[in-house]
Amino acid sequence: MIRSVTHPHTRALHRAHAKRYLRTWVLMALTMCVTLALAAYGYFDTVSWPELASAVLNTAYRLLTAYVVALVLGVSIALLVSWSPFADFLFPVFDILQNIPSFALIPIFIYFFGYTSEMIILFAVSSIIWPILFAVMTAIKSAHKDLSDAATIFGARGIRRIPFFLAPLSFPAMLTGSIVGIAIGWEAIIGAEIITNVAGFGDFIRSASISGFTQASVAGTLAILVIVFAINRLVWAPLLAESSKRYAE
Repeated sequence: MIRSVTHPHTRALHRAHAKRYLRTWVLMALTMCVTLALAAYGYFDTVSWPELASAVLNTAYRLLTAYVVALVLGVSIALLVSWSPFADFLFPVFDILQNIPSFALIPIFIYFFGYTSEMIILFAVSSIIWPILFAVMTAIKSAHKDLSDAATIFGARGIRRIPFFLAPLSFPAMLTGSIVGIAIGWEAIIGAEIITNVAGFGDFIRSASISGFTQASVAGTLAILVIVFAINRLVWAPLLAESSKRYAE
């Protein structure tokens, strides 16, 4: 009988992943238990749940819209730049632009777009795009030459190189960049809503916190924790697992 042998380093990675997975679920279970206990005790009786739901939906809509725009722009720019002879020149240029503090740009966005939902979405795009752009560019730049040669041999030349070689190659990097970008997007949108008083979760938290650490602010924080956990476990985790199987080198 032939017995498969797993490398010790691989087993260690699996154990570490299992521990992180277990800790995440334990933390979320504790959060849910605390939430249910507070609700049973009547702690959230003064919370306007329809108002909170509307605020979260407004913020989630802006985040989703900003992410889609940033994903399309980031991946398209990364693929075109990496395919062009100007990659080595543009990489440091993008790096400089990325390091500009994002919230320092809010006055510019307000000047051109006003205190609107569109302004917040475009501001979030300017924050989300960079992790996606750099993750895809780095993945393509660090690809093994053997893969590039094999793609050329099998006909991935010219413009065909983008859909048949560069796009599949960069898919895992696109996912990791998206995870980081979404995390930055939450911060950007909620912060912009707090600053501009545009209706959303940030404005809800600002209004609830004016009189101190209120039940509404606690409920809002718990709601965001649950949403972020659900997105990570139901969307990103399966996509990462699938990409590691399908696109592993």
